[in-house]
Amino acid sequence: MSRKVYSFRNEDGELVKYTVKEYVQLNENEYVLMAPEEDSSDISVYHFNYTGGNERLELVEDEKELSRIKSLSKVM
Repeated sequence: MSRKVYSFRNEDGELVKYTVKEYVQLNENEYVLMAPEEDSSDISVYHFNYTGGNERLELVEDEKELSRIKSLSKVM
């Protein structure tokens, strides 16, 4: 099975690759749990936001929302 990798530019313009650890559905929202390739234990949660036909990922920082996602996750 192939793994899904997202690539981003950080604030310094450097390319950083994140490996998908898990997808989670909560109500009508979709989330992806990812970790940088260099540190697979540092898992971050992103929310899929579909705007104008484009997919955008937004970091989830709300503690209540994170708690609900963690209760459904198998990797956190």
